[in-house]
Amino acid sequence: MNSDVSPRWADRLGTGSRTTLIIVAFILGVFAIGMVGGFSYAVIEDGKLPTKPRTYLIFAAMVGLVAVVGWVLLSLFRSIHPERLSRFDRRYWKMWAVMTGLSVPFGLGILFLALNEDASFISLVLSNSAITPLTAILGSILLSAVLIVSMVIYFRAIDDHEERAYLWGSNIAFHFLALAFPLYWLLARGSLVPTLTIGIALLIILFSCIVQAIVWALFKFR
Repeated sequence: MNSDVSPRWADRLGTGSRTTLIIVAFILGVFAIGMVGGFSYAVIEDGKLPTKPRTYLIFAAMVGLVAVVGWVLLSLFRSIHPERLSRFDRRYWKMWAVMTGLSVPFGLGILFLALNEDASFISLVLSNSAITPLTAILGSILLSAVLIVSMVIYFRAIDDHEERAYLWGSNIAFHFLALAFPLYWLLARGSLVPTLTIGIALLIILFSCIVQAIVWALFKFR
């Protein structure tokens, strides 16, 4: 470590203190994530937003606790391996942090739109039922903004190796779609599977995303 740089707080801890903090932070993180997940599940099941402001304060506190715990654990693990990240690594992991941060508001936005439609999250995404024009417009804006910004950030941060992995994954995913949709159409015409709906089409696209991610990981980490 460069002696001219002031040590971070985690670097000044002993092994015992560092280990204890990691255990405590991990327990608090699991608790906070459980609270956030439980709140979200309860809202989805109930189908309407809570009316008590205290509920939102508790939820915000739990989200804040998750963020603080993540920062503490990252600092502690970096102190175990104190070598500095390269400029590319810092840019790369910052990219994933930003993309994760963008996806959370998008997911919450879709959830609130579902509640506004008196529907569940799953039914809003997979159903063919009509929605209000405002919901359609807001959902389209959210989706477009998240995807466009994420792709710009991603391709500005990756190197040639990951770009090749991404392109191979996208190529295989495209051919998966090119085969899946005609096959499903033929099977549906033969009454072997349900009629192709928007929800089923979205599920096929989601499967193609899984295929893309698997191929990307195989090429990136081989």
